[in-house]
Amino acid sequence: MPFISLLILYRKFEKLMNNQNFDSLIDRYLKGQLSEQEMEQVEKWLDALEDKDAFNKLSSQELTEAKKAMYGRLTARINRRSFSFLKIAASVLVIFITGYLFRASLLNTIAPHRNVAIAGTTGGIRKQILSDGSIVWLKGNSKLIFPVTFGSGNRTVTLEGEALFEVTKDAAHPFMIYCGTLTTKVLGTSFNIRNNGRETAVSVLTGKISLTAGQSKEILLSANENAVYSEPQAIITKAKGTATHELTKGTEYDMSFNDAGMRDVIHRIEQKFDVNIQLKDTAIANNLITADMTDQSLQKTMEMISQALNLEVQIKGNIILLQPKN
Repeated sequence: MPFISLLILYRKFEKLMNNQNFDSLIDRYLKGQLSEQEMEQVEKWLDALEDKDAFNKLSSQELTEAKKAMYGRLTARINRRSFSFLKIAASVLVIFITGYLFRASLLNTIAPHRNVAIAGTTGGIRKQILSDGSIVWLKGNSKLIFPVTFGSGNRTVTLEGEALFEVTKDAAHPFMIYCGTLTTKVLGTSFNIRNNGRETAVSVLTGKISLTAGQSKEILLSANENAVYSEPQAIITKAKGTATHELTKGTEYDMSFNDAGMRDVIHRIEQKFDVNIQLKDTAIANNLITADMTDQSLQKTMEMISQALNLEVQIKGNIILLQPKN
């Protein structure tokens, strides 16, 4: 019976919570002392827990019963732990009973700053929204390495191949992209990077970036400027770039609207930022709007709509509520 399978998974988790080494590891994480070797140890523990089919095999009624049963048992156990462990265990509880992929979600809870990697597919474009709201359009079979959550320092990612970046503005935390031996530093802008192993081409759509590589002199690029870095020669030179429409083809970068209906605007925003926009007054959908929200963050985009239509905006996670201002 699927319910038995799920209970076995719970028992494995319960055993892990009893492990004193696990308690110690959690404490070290909370103090920022988690080493790479300890992270590997966590992954081995979680490999033993993984049972991806446990939730999928449950009927709707069985899943509800399982959630109730595990919630009660885990809550009782969590209440007997120290406060430092409680903060992690409570998050683990939510992840566990809601049926997400347990291993990946727990790793993200224990080590939010750990690096993960995503890869695209030949001929396709893959969108990745980073923890700061920046959007990366990964092109072809390129690869992006990034932290689940950015820490308190620079926002750092590594690119292999080509991607279009829309970086959220944050002057206190520069955004760094490592692509081969070329380093691109930005505060908030949009640009395209393409590396083919021999050279890296950078095209700036908006804002300003700096390029550095080894002993090469730093080069600053502004909107509509381009540069090429030669790996063999280790030289950065300004160059003629690719047309903007070619760089943004296949993405949702262009968010310029001219007398567009709000229904279409809402749909475009939902598609780009992976959010759900709800209207407390359906009459809002009858409005027309003219605005250029290209290369704007979700927060700024909603501020522009709020000002244009005199709306109150509430952002709660991936749910956005719109209603007329009183």
